[in-house]
Amino acid sequence: MRIYCPSMHYVYNHRPFAGGLGAALYVGIGSPQNIRYRRGLVPDGCDFALWGPASDFGGEVVKKTLYVETIKSPTAQFSYTIPAAYYGEESYFQVRTHQADIENESIYRPQALQTDGSGNGVNEIRGRGRFLSVEKRDGGTLRFRFVYDSVRDGLQPSQFVITKTAGPGSVDPVAVTHSGLRYYELDIPSLTDATEYTFQLAAENGSTTAVLDTITATADAAGPPAVTSLTAEEC
Repeated sequence: MRIYCPSMHYVYNHRPFAGGLGAALYVGIGSPQNIRYRRGLVPDGCDFALWGPASDFGGEVVKKTLYVETIKSPTAQFSYTIPAAYYGEESYFQVRTHQADIENESIYRPQALQTDGSGNGVNEIRGRGRFLSVEKRDGGTLRFRFVYDSVRDGLQPSQFVITKTAGPGSVDPVAVTHSGLRYYELDIPSLTDATEYTFQLAAENGSTTAVLDTITATADAAGPPAVTSLTAEEC
């Protein structure tokens, strides 16, 4: 139900979604749960008993939406400045379209932006990764299998790097390009036999690095034993 009458101050007459196709930008500070839409700002029936000089519910007094910016088609880009009071905090943004007094559901889930104390965006790799397994190979090689779960927010990695953080000798880091897949594997060869090493998995994009996981493994110059016999069983 829609109720609006510009000449009656005891009726909510603010029409934020009137007219043609448009979109509204919503912001929540600190958490996506802090994004508020139209619900909760429209009174139920009992509120209409409060009209009078002391309760001016006119459109200029009470708004029925908390969007921070709105645009109309064919404009396709918002312009919004984060208030200085929120510098250094994480902000969440979401967009909803509207037309003829009706607002649609959100286009997609909220997207996060971290700012520094000056209000500038902070470059972060926000996805998560972890080692799945370490496999011993011939010649002191260790094969690492890992996964990376991407997110829309922040930077996307350009590559993944495994680096030795503890253990003897010099071991060159190994890297693989982030191709959009979830599963990856990398080999580190020629490690000292029967020696424990610790390795770190990191995601990189230029100078931005995110440590994803660490793991400890012992190299074996002989590698896994060869298969000596196979037995077939009928199912």
